[in-house]
Amino acid sequence: PRLPCRVILVEPRDARNVGMAARACANFGIAELIVVHAERFRAAVGRAGRSAEKAQQLGLTGADSSTCKQCALDLSAWKGVERLATTEGTEVLKAAKLCEELPTALSGTARAIAFSGREGRNFRQQSVALPSLACEVAGRRQWRGQDLSQGSLTALVFGSEDVGLSTEAVLLCDDVVRLRTGICPSLNLSHCVVVVLARIFEEVDACSQIGAALESAAANVATAPAADDVDAPREPPAKRPAQAAAAPSASAVSSSGVPPGREADDEEALAATETSAAPQGQTVHAPAAWTGAWSELVRERLEALGYPAQSELWHGRGRRRCKFAYRLFRVVADCARSLQRAGVTAEEALGWQRLIEVLSTPASKSVASG
Repeated sequence: PRLPCRVILVEPRDARNVGMAARACANFGIAELIVVHAERFRAAVGRAGRSAEKAQQLGLTGADSSTCKQCALDLSAWKGVERLATTEGTEVLKAAKLCEELPTALSGTARAIAFSGREGRNFRQQSVALPSLACEVAGRRQWRGQDLSQGSLTALVFGSEDVGLSTEAVLLCDDVVRLRTGICPSLNLSHCVVVVLARIFEEVDACSQIGAALESAAANVATAPAADDVDAPREPPAKRPAQAAAAPSASAVSSSGVPPGREADDEEALAATETSAAPQGQTVHAPAAWTGAWSELVRERLEALGYPAQSELWHGRGRRRCKFAYRLFRVVADCARSLQRAGVTAEEALGWQRLIEVLSTPASKSVASG
């Protein structure tokens, strides 16, 4: 069976791990592989600008190369990637995409899962275990059937070999999974992808087999001979009218061929389904990933107010260049993690966003100075 998942590799350093991850995708029925690497994406755009043939190969034209956020994976720039991907994995590589930013890679997915081994109060804690995640993915696939459209995909996000996923990347994901290991806590990137996909595939395959068995049993019941067609000893004539009275009459059966009691049960089940599909009067919680956008909004407002919060100082290794920027980032990240743990509602999340917008307007500065 195909898995309703998308594998995303963020800033991988070794092309061989990309090739082995593509091979794992082919092994376990993953069709979508995306690599997020800003530096390599800009290099690919530069090569496309110098060669029309390369632009066509990467899906970039001269008009949109400056604004495009993703392109095809340039296999010639990843040495050794095809050799370790094997023939099946090469097909996945040919369909793979290269993105400049993680939000672009996450677009079109229903849920994003970050795989991180970092522990401590400064890092986001695990919110779901791998077995539970596998059961949820299998249940969603069983419910949606063979519909593997983008809106139903689960994004599996893996970090680089040396530092893993950054705090900003983890904040953009809905949940965090930490793989349990022995004495050595770290896993190779491609090995981590294999472990996760194998566990999910095992659960999906088991659910598919159970579903096929249930469908076969239902088909056997539907084609089985009726009770009247089976040779059975005839009952005395005196008992037959009473038994006929106990059975539902032809007029009592609805036009759909369902007895009245069963039809009422079906109507109640349908009403319950409609109620669960569109709950009224219930609290709608904001997705966990909203704090990523909130953190970026805070960064933009701090930069507008003159603080050292430029993008190059805020993200990744840029924080090492300015200690004050690092301290600001720590404060914002702590606030974002606290909001994630609080499980705020969508209305409360909007209120936090408006608060940042109000506090950073020119009017607020004039009031403070007055």
